[in-house]
Amino acid sequence: CTDFQTANFLRGRKLKVQFLLFTSSNPSCGELILSDDGIKNCSFNSSLDTKIIIHGFRALGTKPSWIEGLVHAILNTSPVNVIAVDWVYGSTGAYPSAVENVTELALSISQFISKLLALGVSGTSIHIIGVSLGAHVGGLVGHFHGGQLGRITGI
Repeated sequence: CTDFQTANFLRGRKLKVQFLLFTSSNPSCGELILSDDGIKNCSFNSSLDTKIIIHGFRALGTKPSWIEGLVHAILNTSPVNVIAVDWVYGSTGAYPSAVENVTELALSISQFISKLLALGVSGTSIHIIGVSLGAHVGGLVGHFHGGQLGRITGI
């Protein structure tokens, strides 16, 4: 299992992004998807819908306490891929520092989605769920994909 990073709120401004995959067969254990060909070498199922969860500002550099509950709720509803975007590094410290990382984070997620699309995943099967500052990131990702993604929910 790979868990969310923990950042020191005094040193957590530099953006480090991890993509953690959760599936019905492994709802409690995040599988780290490596940036190169990691999607091909993991349990990602391209025939299922994909939910991408993006957390917001993390003042103290801790994992969002609600992530596990949301992942379980989604996986209990339907068989899907759930990808949690861990950007604790970069979302920590002063709020303006986190805001400065929003565009770079959105580009990183957009590139990740482009890799999914290259594997044959349908853009309409992708649902982005952004919470707080993560909702703004989700909107930017949707903009970068020209409104061709299935759904964006901002909470």
